[in-house]
Amino acid sequence: MWMPASEQEILAAINAGDLVETASFDAKGALPAKGKAKDLAVDVAAMTADGGTLLYGVGEDENDMLTVPRPFELAGARERVDQIVRTSISEPPAIEVHTIPRDDDPSLGYLVVQVSASPRAPHMVTVGKEHRYYGRGATGNAPLSEGEVARLYERRQRWEVDRFAMLEQAIESAPIPPREDFAYLHLVARPVVPDEGLFDRASEGQQAMQFLGGLISAASSAEAFTTRYSPDFDGGHNQERRADGWAASWGLGTEWEEFKNPSRVLDLEVGLDGSGRLFCGRAAQRYEDRLLIFEPLVAGLTAKFLAVMGGLYNAGGYLGPVDVGVAVTGLRGGVSYFLRDNPWIDRAPYNKDRYRRTERLPASQLIGDSRGAARALVLPLLRAITCESYDPFSE
Repeated sequence: MWMPASEQEILAAINAGDLVETASFDAKGALPAKGKAKDLAVDVAAMTADGGTLLYGVGEDENDMLTVPRPFELAGARERVDQIVRTSISEPPAIEVHTIPRDDDPSLGYLVVQVSASPRAPHMVTVGKEHRYYGRGATGNAPLSEGEVARLYERRQRWEVDRFAMLEQAIESAPIPPREDFAYLHLVARPVVPDEGLFDRASEGQQAMQFLGGLISAASSAEAFTTRYSPDFDGGHNQERRADGWAASWGLGTEWEEFKNPSRVLDLEVGLDGSGRLFCGRAAQRYEDRLLIFEPLVAGLTAKFLAVMGGLYNAGGYLGPVDVGVAVTGLRGGVSYFLRDNPWIDRAPYNKDRYRRTERLPASQLIGDSRGAARALVLPLLRAITCESYDPFSE
């Protein structure tokens, strides 16, 4: 899905003749005039089945070619698009709206509306008593037939998955068995819109292991926590091709066979379909008579895992929704590492064996704010074990 980042990129595409109307791209000279909100609503709703990009600020020449730059006043443009989509389409689909200012006059520019393939498609246009579903072909929009609507409803049901079942599957497939003196961290992510070619598209031009290593390196540099923890995404690790994707691991293989030590184990797997899984054997560890829960590790690895997945989606052009989940198993009786020597705060042991939480998030949040996404997933656990006194994401 094309996302221009600057006016120069738009002008270069115009000069190269690359702007051609397709099933996933269209350009308009300007936003619709007042009273014509239906036009924008139809364009957006039609693209929800398979996703696409709408570029405003490029018009057609006398030969119906998209070659005429027409930057317009940007003030209020994003808000107007958002308002039209929210009030003219049922249910409103998820979109991303970006402004691209002119280099010499930032008050003028272009508007890009990115429409993700929606797991809730079809979306009905309701403005002007329309109440119709639209789809998109190579040369424009058209009302959907009864059969096409039925096909999309069937697809909607197929894509509705149980996120907790996804999380339980990850727990069951942990690379090492449970140990009484350790709690394990499990993280999962999966695009709601299936795409078997996502990893290959994202890594195009690079060796798969090099690409995965780059994702890990970028995530590590972007999500630093002041408190160090181990294991982490550093030091030597193994990379291997597995049945459904590529993996990087620490503390497994011959090292695990020799030491049988969960505290060294970290296993990251990224699927060819854009799914991901991370396992860590040291969310908590028993020291003497206390099972200490490592808040910085849980927070840091969750943020880094989501950053890895966000990097994958960004490189592969996936902007749709993503199901994510976290589980920590073996927690019962654990106490906060942060509060371990603080005599002034009650350190009541955690009274459940498991913590689980899932969310459905836009890929853009993992791309642009993996730390915030991680905070939403794990903060309820951290608040419980630290008596509301510690938030590692605020450091």
